[in-house]
Amino acid sequence: MDEAVSFLKEWFIRFLENRDLVRKNIASIDGKEGFDFVVNYRDKAVNFLIMPILEGNSLEKINNNENFGIITLNNSQNIRFSYNCWKKIAEMRFLSLYFVNPFSNTDKAWILCPYAHDRICDKNSLWLGLKAMAEMVEPINYEKVMERLKLER
Repeated sequence: MDEAVSFLKEWFIRFLENRDLVRKNIASIDGKEGFDFVVNYRDKAVNFLIMPILEGNSLEKINNNENFGIITLNNSQNIRFSYNCWKKIAEMRFLSLYFVNPFSNTDKAWILCPYAHDRICDKNSLWLGLKAMAEMVEPINYEKVMERLKLER
């Protein structure tokens, strides 16, 4: 497994566990073939893939009948990909995109649920809305993640 993907997986699992400290909704977190991990909540299971860089085939594994989360880096390339694929991802009822930067001095992540977002947002201001949400978390690219990981060794 790529070092950045491995780091993001460990970091994101801790992120989810910390968010769940009060609600105690997570029953277990396990490996699952074809995915990086699955989070079993009391009422549902969510399959997760870590994709630091969103690109052409990034959406192929998504089954529209299952809860699915994609963890990606918060940067303009990934936001543009989401915008360019909006029509397709907005039809994916159970998809959540997590734009993250574990090293951010502000928020560490923001979450986009395209299906729900598409129903409440003004289509004419979609790009501005995505950029505004992304500004809550400092941008980071794959190379910067690798640099930070090398510094921490």
